[in-house]
Amino acid sequence: MQPKTHVVDGVTFVATPYRAGTFIREDVFWCQFTITCQGYIEYPEDDPVFGTWWTPHILELGQHGLIEDALALAADELSKDEFDLRSEIEALDFRPELVLIRDSLDRLVVSGEVQCGGRIRWCEPTASDAEAADVAKQVDDLRGEASYEAGWDNHSTAERLRLRARVLAGRVVDPFWQAHARRAVQASAARAAVA
Repeated sequence: MQPKTHVVDGVTFVATPYRAGTFIREDVFWCQFTITCQGYIEYPEDDPVFGTWWTPHILELGQHGLIEDALALAADELSKDEFDLRSEIEALDFRPELVLIRDSLDRLVVSGEVQCGGRIRWCEPTASDAEAADVAKQVDDLRGEASYEAGWDNHSTAERLRLRARVLAGRVVDPFWQAHARRAVQASAARAAVA
């Protein structure tokens, strides 16, 4: 879907599909959604005898003007399993876990969990304040369990619980984007089912 454009005094504006009657300058429109990927980046130890170490890291995958195209861009980038790590000197690898799409005001639009083979399972946005409150409570419970497990030195269990909490928290998107994100996620799932 290509949105309609209008030229005013030599400047092109795009009719945004997300707010009726609103026009956004073209250069701003096409970069309104930023796609990032949270995960872990690998570095070599100072002494090679000790191998490597991993640390949390966020990579920017790109920008787009339509939610559907942002989902497609993220899926395409993750399916390649090749990440641009040139800005991270000495980085060896990146292990993706979660994709986040945010708008220009840094509001969460949609998120998804990275699965085997670089596939993304997009989180279904909550549909109401009550559902968002229920999800927030589940997230708090998972974080509490993770803290308990970490206290007993069960670090891998704690990290799995923290990841589940982050994935679940990804369902609570900004209220303005809930309906738009839900339609985009459902359309993406329908396309994946056909493919």
